[in-house]
Formats: sequence, C-alpha cells, structure tokens
Amino acid sequence: MTFFATLEQDVAALGKWFNGNPVGAAIEADFKAAVAELESIAVADLENAVKVIGLAALTGLATGGTAGAIAAGIASAETEFKSLGKDVTSKTLTTLVTTVVNQVSAATTPTPVAAPV
Repeated sequence: MTFFATLEQDVAALGKWFNGNPVGAAIEADFKAAVAELESIAVADLENAVKVIGLAALTGLATGGTAGAIAAGIASAETEFKSLGKDVTSKTLTTLVTTVVNQVSAATTPTPVAAPV
C-alpha cells in the first residue's frame, strides 16, 4: 500500500469516528455555535477585535506566558465585544482567543541560532 493510500484510509477512519462519536458531535455543535455568534458581527468589527485581542495577547505572552496571553486576550475580547453591543459566550471567546494566541505565539517564537563551530 502506498503512503497516500494509507493516509487516505487513516483520514477516512478519523472522519468515520468523528461522525459517529458523541465527542465529534459535541465539537461540531460547538463549532457551529461559535461560527453563528461570530457571523453576527460585522467583518470589519470582527477583524478589529482580533487585532485588539492579538495586541493584548502579545503583552500577556511577554509577562505571563501562554496562560497570561489567554487571560489578557479574554479580558480584551470581553471589553471589545461589549463595546460592539455583542453578547458572545464564554466558550466562543475562549476558542477565539486561544486560536489568536496560538497564531501570535507561533509568529513570535524565535528560530534558534546554531552555535558557531
């Protein structure tokens, strides 16, 4: 069996498990709920909110690591969405902020420099 055939089988097995499992159903339901909440916000407002969250996350990352970044991001997200008059659930805020923090963290992780020989 080729690598791609094996990969295709593995992806199909994962899809079958996801679709037939209560955990998969819960993840999908949470995803759909988060998308619906975020779609209720104007694109420009959502883009600005993500920038605000990212800036707060950078500050939190510098002073408190990942946990600090998530806490700072959630605090700024709550303030930002309240100022827009949008009620976003804690679950959606946590998912959005964690995603932003993961992107900010990955973008700011320095590449190690090889020691001189």
